[in-house]
Amino acid sequence: MSTTLLIKPCGIGNFEWISLGANSLEETVGDIERLAQARDAAGSAIYLVPSEAITLRDVTFDDSERKLLRQTLPYSLEDDLVDDVDELHFSLGAIEDNQVSVALIKSDLLQQWTEEFSQQEIDIQQFIPELLMLPLAENSWSLLIQPQTWLLRYGDNKGFTIDASSAGLALQLLLDESEQLPESLAVFGAGDNQAAILNQLPDLLSGIVEWRDDNYWQMVAAAMTTQNAAKSSKSPLINLLQGDFAPSLPWNKWWKYWRVAAILLLAATVLQLFSGYIRLNALEDVNTDLRVEIERSYRTAVPRGAVLDPEKQLQRQVNALKGQSGAGFVGLLQNIASVVVATEGLNVQSLNYTEKQSEVRLTVLANNFNDVETMRANLEKQGLEAELTGSSAEGEKTRARLRIRS
Repeated sequence: MSTTLLIKPCGIGNFEWISLGANSLEETVGDIERLAQARDAAGSAIYLVPSEAITLRDVTFDDSERKLLRQTLPYSLEDDLVDDVDELHFSLGAIEDNQVSVALIKSDLLQQWTEEFSQQEIDIQQFIPELLMLPLAENSWSLLIQPQTWLLRYGDNKGFTIDASSAGLALQLLLDESEQLPESLAVFGAGDNQAAILNQLPDLLSGIVEWRDDNYWQMVAAAMTTQNAAKSSKSPLINLLQGDFAPSLPWNKWWKYWRVAAILLLAATVLQLFSGYIRLNALEDVNTDLRVEIERSYRTAVPRGAVLDPEKQLQRQVNALKGQSGAGFVGLLQNIASVVVATEGLNVQSLNYTEKQSEVRLTVLANNFNDVETMRANLEKQGLEAELTGSSAEGEKTRARLRIRS
């Protein structure tokens, strides 16, 4: 079961705490090392800030201030504060209509607490004013009795800590200044000291006392349980960890949990990269051998000339043997040769090939003109276009020039 550790200071260097959500609300007292052990076993932790360290206010603001409320709020309260606003940390609570709850604490004090817990790796999710743990009914005040001090709450964000010896006088002064008197006074933690407490209370309050059996931690636990059950977006509780004190991502904690997995992942990645590098080098060696073999094969077909890109060079030379019509020089030459060889007494004197027109200009020496015509007719039977472009007698033989196209 997930538990929440509720913590409060107890003297110098010591703390009190309970585990909310555990089977019992047993109070534990110990130093910060023992607290760290308890924190490790809990799901979350809340620190209850003593009332004497906190000032609570309800502040009204204009609509124009809403967007920059956190920046303008300190200076709107400056005239009412004893301390310099630059020395204070302002935390905002619930905003309703144009009113906001504000908690003020000295920045150095909050910094001291957060650093102390951080050094012991104690993760505190919330710092909440202790005063807000006192339940408050309508038209009622709440008083918590502790051995040395009394804690009074007389409004939503109003209250203070009173020294037990001077509590009666302080309460009387508050009554004298109050515009509206309470109808009841709920007193917590009185135990067996009810008579003594009544003797210290002003007469007006002693007559409206309602004794409550809850002690400090029972009261706090009930307040937290009620708050969690309500799940209201306008919570009356104010977490001081805002602004400069807002928690950052818990990198150290995450590293503690995931470092083994991270190291294994890193090792696997390095191994994979190394393996890939080895394979790449092997493939480059194979590629080099293939390039050498390609060049050797190219030299077999083309023994002379520079070798830059054998594949492209060989492809260009093959394309050069093709005409635009696609018949190609080799096929055209084969058809012409078969006809020339079949014609008796025919000698080829010259042969020129034009790639652009895909045509052959052929000069032959025949026994007579009829042999030339016979060859031309046989070429046309091969599906070629054979045109006689000229002829002349050369002794007893005939020289003829033909233009042949596929």
